[in-house]
Amino acid sequence: MSKLKEEYDEVKKRSVNVVNEIKQLENNDIVKRYLDLKKECDRLYDKQISLYSAIKHEEYDECKHILVYSKVDFDRYEGRTYRYRGCIKCGLDNSVLDEENDYLLYSRKIMSNYLQKKHLEGITIDVCCDIDLATSIYSKIKEAHPNIDDKTAIKYFEIALDNIRNIEVNDERKVSRAKRLSLNPKFRKWNGNDICNG
Repeated sequence: MSKLKEEYDEVKKRSVNVVNEIKQLENNDIVKRYLDLKKECDRLYDKQISLYSAIKHEEYDECKHILVYSKVDFDRYEGRTYRYRGCIKCGLDNSVLDEENDYLLYSRKIMSNYLQKKHLEGITIDVCCDIDLATSIYSKIKEAHPNIDDKTAIKYFEIALDNIRNIEVNDERKVSRAKRLSLNPKFRKWNGNDICNG
């Protein structure tokens, strides 16, 4: 017991010394400037986060959504199929509502907050496709044809998916295709479960 008490007293003493040293440093002009800048940095970060959320909400509001089935779940107990839709233009995906909000990435939290207030509507393509793949294909179509209308973009999108579904390629080619689409090089979702008729 005495050994623990000695260790406690030593830690307490070091803690008091650290607090005193901090107080002395707070009077230093450079440290004061650092602390002020740190506060300003935190304030700007909070503002940036707030503005980013507002920008995404505005983007979702202004988007004329083109929707694919981003996730299809079958509940064997209830005998029901649940279809979630995502927009190939802006990436808004209502499958996020099926996820635990506390564990969502910040970008998906923004989607969840938005979709709790608004309903996802738009042109629905009868296709099931991973939403990251879908938005990547659409962005490449827009890059090649900036003034393309939605009807033509849908046709190009469906052709691209048919090519991915029907043309067998080796793993090296899949990695190359994933890079061209700005997807993770390990992206392997080229099978019928990820690209299928809805």
